[in-house]
Amino acid sequence: MDELYECSRCGVVAETNEQLCSPEPLSSKQDYCGTAPERGAMCDTMQEQLPFVCGTCGRPAEQAELVCDPQILG
Repeated sequence: MDELYECSRCGVVAETNEQLCSPEPLSSKQDYCGTAPERGAMCDTMQEQLPFVCGTCGRPAEQAELVCDPQILG
């Protein structure tokens, strides 16, 4: 993983910042996984695209490797 971003409004993590409404750069998974995300409204463009959530902290993610305990949303 070269780059990581977190939406400062809803806590979604992604490898690109284009889909996030308020992206903030992160240096590693340890910066966010295991911490409680802000629970605002999820970015509109991400709502239909997020297949994973961390089973430990509940943080939504676009890819399984972005969280420490990936669970498939269903």
